[in-house]
Amino acid sequence: MRRELGSLRRAVEANPRIGPFADVDWVAHYICERRIPTIRYLHNGTHVFADGVPISDRKGVPLAGVDPLSFRRLADRWFRDDAHVYGQGETATKLFWFIARGADADSFTVLNERYGVDKAAGYYITNLRLPTEEPGTFGIVSYYYGRGQKPGIHVEESHYAKDSRKVYAYGVEIEGADAPGFHAIGYEGHYFADKNRIYWENKPIPDADRESFICASEAGQYQAYDKDRPYYAGQPQSVSAEFEHWRGYFEAHPEIAESWWHREQARREAAPSATGQPVAIGGPYFSDGSRIMVRPERPRDGEWVSLDHFDHGSFRHLAGVFGQDRHGLRYFTPGLERYGHAPVKGADPVSFEQVDGPWFRDKGQVYYFDNEVAMPELSVVKADLASFQVLGDAYARDAKGLIVEGVRKRGIDDPAAVQAIGHSFARMGDTLLYRGKPVTKPGKVDPAAARGVHDQLLIDANGHMLFGGSYRKPIPGIDPATLNFLNRVFAADARHVYAMTDTGLLRCEEIDRKHVQPAGLYAVRVADTRFQVSGGRLCKPLRRPESMPRFDHGRKRRLLLSSARASQFAVLLCSVVAEF
Repeated sequence: MRRELGSLRRAVEANPRIGPFADVDWVAHYICERRIPTIRYLHNGTHVFADGVPISDRKGVPLAGVDPLSFRRLADRWFRDDAHVYGQGETATKLFWFIARGADADSFTVLNERYGVDKAAGYYITNLRLPTEEPGTFGIVSYYYGRGQKPGIHVEESHYAKDSRKVYAYGVEIEGADAPGFHAIGYEGHYFADKNRIYWENKPIPDADRESFICASEAGQYQAYDKDRPYYAGQPQSVSAEFEHWRGYFEAHPEIAESWWHREQARREAAPSATGQPVAIGGPYFSDGSRIMVRPERPRDGEWVSLDHFDHGSFRHLAGVFGQDRHGLRYFTPGLERYGHAPVKGADPVSFEQVDGPWFRDKGQVYYFDNEVAMPELSVVKADLASFQVLGDAYARDAKGLIVEGVRKRGIDDPAAVQAIGHSFARMGDTLLYRGKPVTKPGKVDPAAARGVHDQLLIDANGHMLFGGSYRKPIPGIDPATLNFLNRVFAADARHVYAMTDTGLLRCEEIDRKHVQPAGLYAVRVADTRFQVSGGRLCKPLRRPESMPRFDHGRKRRLLLSSARASQFAVLLCSVVAEF
């Protein structure tokens, strides 16, 4: 009934003087509509309305000078009247409209829902004007998408455009890109190439070999490789860690006889005759004579992970997980060693030094990188170096104010009064802060006697806690004075073992405090029994009787897994959680 309802709606909008609306003094004229999301455009002779509200700019101010009688849609998000071109932009929370700067309405042509062009310039849907030196050359960079609901050449959705000299992504020029040769490669619309370089979206991939670079979505989403290494989402990956993942791909393509994978295969086959272990070269870094190596945090990644995107010949350790090679400042993320990072932009490795804990600096900027938390991220701060001071853990300040986890915080009444009290927590007088934000409901927590024991947990002398910014009551029997974390999940005091869940701290009665030992970052062990947290509860793996064959011994054993064992099998899966 969509067509019938549409006709009825337009009829009522055109003449609403029926029933309770018999005395209204206006008539709405239908202009057009956008289907996804649905936006209906009308005018009443004076204003243009979108869903009943005058079209307005980012600040909510109705656009001035719109001629409702000549206002019409050019395509999806582009419009014009006799004098101007209009675009419909949007953020995550609101829609807005704008008059395209300097656009010539008579020569304006819509290229897709994000780009348009007139006789002198291109235009992007955030109201960016992109002048072109050669009129008539501005156009969309399309891409081929081979899977999903809309396989084929994608033009309408593309955020990429170019003219004869420049390439634009999301309306911003890609510096140094060669416009004539810039085009999409692969089947996912994320990898691009010009005559010199490979790009992941709008960023060039450092050291990617242009001639040998291959997009390999057959090996997995966003996967690619060149002669030297594999890539994921444009980031280099470890050859040693990714070798098995890529085995199926290369074995399915015997026509590929020479690659990084084949060289690693030959190295492994020759390994039994090789002697010696990688040699320490400073900090967490080792060398096997030709590659930079580190020990991974996750046992499933093996004994060593190679950082193949580091230049071995020029590498030297600087501080913490940071080093320098001929490309610049390098680092890796503990726990994610297989995933590489590009050299840190704007860094000066010569003056780079550790200030205190997770804080570093060089002659131009400050860096924050806390590798004690799960999934750490590097933050770069333009701080006032002369006044920069580390307060402890995640907190620092300079003459401009408070900096927390590498992010400058606004709205702090007295930055000079802030005292770090452990991890992500601080106090400012009687006010507690979590990640630099005042805690509005601290409950019965005593700020003077509180300390952060985990990046998400604070406890005072009486056991009152904050989990993030939320209050938690004391756990019966807890000893706040001796509570400390064994790893990222499990903690212990003088009497009990506790585990961090998604809602707070959980006491683990099943775990023997006297004999508990950490088992990696996310589990603990008592003798031969391993414990971890999954789904907000403590679980441990089932013991397999020696007489029971393993699941991979054949189809016969798998068929014997009865429904009565299904719940036990689910518990067994908990043992996998700590490995990810």
